[in-house]
This record gives sequence, structure tokens and C-alpha cells, in this order.
Amino acid sequence: MKNLRIIAILTHLFLMFSNTPFLQAQDSPFPDPKELRGKKAGEIVLKRGTYGENKTDFGFILVPENRNNPGARLLRLPFIRHVALEDTSSEPIFYLTGGPGKSNLWIDLADIFFKHNDLIKVGYRGVDGEVKLICPELGKALTMENPLSHVSLQKIRKIFRKNYDRLIQEGIDLDGYNMVEVIDDLEAVRKALGYERINLFSTSFGTQLAYVYCLRYPQSIHRNLMMGASNRAHHANHLGWESDIIEKMLRQYNELWKSDPEAVSRTPDILKTIQNVFAALPQQWKHIRIDPDKLRIVAFYLLYETDTAAALFDAYIAAEQGDYSGLAVLVVGLDENMQSTSKHYWGEYFTKAVSGGLDKTRNYETEMIPPGAILGSPRDKLFWSAASGGDWPVKQIPLKYRQLDTTYIETLIVNGSLDFSSPPDCILEAKPYFKNGNIIFIPAMGHMGVLNSQRAGFEHLFQRFYLEGVVDTSKYSVQKIDFTPEETYQDYAKQLFKEEREE
Repeated sequence: MKNLRIIAILTHLFLMFSNTPFLQAQDSPFPDPKELRGKKAGEIVLKRGTYGENKTDFGFILVPENRNNPGARLLRLPFIRHVALEDTSSEPIFYLTGGPGKSNLWIDLADIFFKHNDLIKVGYRGVDGEVKLICPELGKALTMENPLSHVSLQKIRKIFRKNYDRLIQEGIDLDGYNMVEVIDDLEAVRKALGYERINLFSTSFGTQLAYVYCLRYPQSIHRNLMMGASNRAHHANHLGWESDIIEKMLRQYNELWKSDPEAVSRTPDILKTIQNVFAALPQQWKHIRIDPDKLRIVAFYLLYETDTAAALFDAYIAAEQGDYSGLAVLVVGLDENMQSTSKHYWGEYFTKAVSGGLDKTRNYETEMIPPGAILGSPRDKLFWSAASGGDWPVKQIPLKYRQLDTTYIETLIVNGSLDFSSPPDCILEAKPYFKNGNIIFIPAMGHMGVLNSQRAGFEHLFQRFYLEGVVDTSKYSVQKIDFTPEETYQDYAKQLFKEEREE
């Protein structure tokens, strides 16, 4: 299936990628860890190699597990430097990917090499380093029936605390796995490599890290490009959203739907169709129970991008007409994604979220899906009901990094106008704090469509910004949402069960 391979799509949208086994392979490009013996915090070892046909340095740096603890143990953290193709006449680019729970080493930028900039990717502690905050029990817990019910949330909270206690008993100092420590890791690599100033390039949650970097070490930053950026003023550092924001974005989609004659011919009001389907649930297709809670959660993620949103709407239309196969396969995909592998770094995810500013005084269970909401904020109800209230009791980072503050770094923010993960209204609230910044919205694009759907436009934009400080979106072309997907989740469901019968 071209666009709708459900597990791959959901894995991308949940931002829960596991580390590639490349790091553990016998032919690892990294130096022998023994070379770090006798070295101190901040010291590195390097090994020259190649990535494709291009020169690449693979290295390790020693970092304290918790810089607030004078007696903290030292950890080995990997990093990669893709050497500039021609010369290093421009500042290097340090990349910060999204997540949390995702490797910062093995990312989609592997095919991007700069003529005049080194590209550096420093591994995220808790994912890429020696300590891996893997909690498969959490993933399994999140798949229980009716996960948004009070009974299920209480069970999930107990499993959260059990996993927290297990990591502590293993000798892991979870207070050392927050955003400030990650930024200090990058700064240590910057110093070790001898760079005076660097550029930042960040996506999704990585923009939160980049913002903290600009506040903490402004003297180290030349230019800052953020794509799919979010606003730190909202709860959980915009790892989630208020219900009213989501409902507003849904209404925006509905307006676009009503302006499309072909879409209207299928249903005059897509939001009314969604409401009708929820009113008729629970339904069952084959042996699969279409859990309404899980359907809300997976719908939230599929609204991140316009192509998956179109396929989601198509599945609701089919369900209203009696074909629940598309919705059924979405529920299956959610469950498989949540617990498909022990490589899910839920511990890193929730440590960053709680330490970064999760409001523990809020009642996420009652507030996130108010009466009358079409979708509400289901992920927030699930995740933050479980993680708040002392069941993941890590210390929060200093207040100055948990709220908006002024930065004078030359910054360019590029977001999609239909980004459910980073809605336009939210990032516009932060605009006054970027005193030397520009915010650009690309029409009819979702969360990472600004990077992936029109690669030529993206590459032209970042080349001009980093080399000249110019904001140039001229290579992006105007696109229109196609609400009639070439392939549907119903197609995938039928193919999936046909393959099962053949086996």
C-alpha cells in the first residue's frame, strides 16, 4: 500500500522509533568504547568513516548522568558529524528531531549533506546512549479496553508507577533525562568539536529543545530554523492540546470539506458524520471490537497530516454506510503500535514531558473530553491522566525554561496551516518573544508536510536561510487537499484479512 501502510504510518505519527541495530552491529562505525577509558566529562573520541559516499565522523562523548549531582556517573553518548561536502565556510548545523522517544541519530535527514555546513546529530540520552528508558509494560497497558475510562486510567497509573520504581531500582537517575540535560549534551559536543557558533535545525518536539538552547546558550547560536514548531506556554510543552484547540482545527477541516464539491457529494458535513459514527459505537467488524476510546486516540494522530486525515474521514464515511472495516484496522494498528516492540522509549517520553512542565494540579481525566466535544483531547486524557498526580515523580526543570521568554536569535519558524500537532493559533502566541524571528505558514499542509511533501521547497528554504539569512518559500507550490484518497483503510483491511486467510 502506497500511503496507508497502517503500522508504518502510526509508528511515524506516534514518533516512537527504535534505535537501528547499526549501533550494536559488529561492524559498528563508532570507535571502540575502550578508547574512553581515563577520559573526563566533555571529552570525546572520533572515528572517520562514511555515510553513503560522504565523509562522516562517528564519535562518543562522556557526559554526567545528572549535572546537578556532583557524584553522578559518566555516560557514553554517541554522535555523528556529516562533513561538509566542499568546505566549512558556514556555521555547522546541529539537528534536534521530535518525539520524545525517538532516536536523534538515525533520521530522515541522512540523505541531506551541505556544501558549506557540517551536520551534527547528537544522540538523545535515554534513547541513543548507554541507558535506554524502555518500558514495554507501559505500551501494553495503553492498549487495554476502554483506556479512557476511569477504571482503566487507574490501572494504567499503577503500571506507570511500577515502571518508574523499576528504573530507579536499576540505578537510573531519572532526574537527569530532561530537556536541559539534552541541551547541555549538545553544548558539550559543540565545545569538544571546536565550533564557536552553530546553527540549529529542529522539528516537532525538537523545536522545544532548540528554544531552550537559545535561552540557555544564546552566545552559541547563529541561526535557528524550526519546523512544525510548538509553543511552550501550553500544558505539557505542547506534547498535547486543549480540547477547544482541537475542536477549532476540526471545524477548519470541515470548512475546507464543504468547499470541495466532490467531498460534499459524499457527505455534506464530515463532522456530523463522525458524530453519527460515534453515536452508533461500539461496533464489531470480524472479530475486532471497535473501541470508541481507541478510535478517538488514533483519530487524533491521523489528523497530524492531510493525507492520513483524508483517509480517516473516508473511513468514517464508510462506517456511516455500514462498512466498519477501516475503523477496525485503525484500532488494530493502534494496539500493535503501542506494544509492537520493547524498543518503545516510554520512559524517556514521560520523563521529558513531566519534567518539562506538566501541570500536575490539573484533572486531565475530566477536562480533556468535555461534553459535546467531537473528538476532544483523547491523548492528553490518556497520557497525562496517567503521568500526573505523582505517578511519574521526576523533578521539573527550572521555571525559566518551562515558560516563554524573549530570544534575539535569528529564527525562522515554518509550520503547516493544518498542523494538528502545532496549531497556528498556538505558535502565534509565541511570536512576540522572537524579537528577531519570522513565522511562516504553508497552506494546506500538516505537521511534517512542510518538510516531506515538497522536498525541493524545503531544501531551497533552508539553504537560503542558513547561508544568507533570507526567508524564501518561493519553491513551495500551492497545494489542495484531496479528500478522496487513492487507497483507503478499508482497502487495507480487506487485503490484511485476505492475507491472513491465505496463510
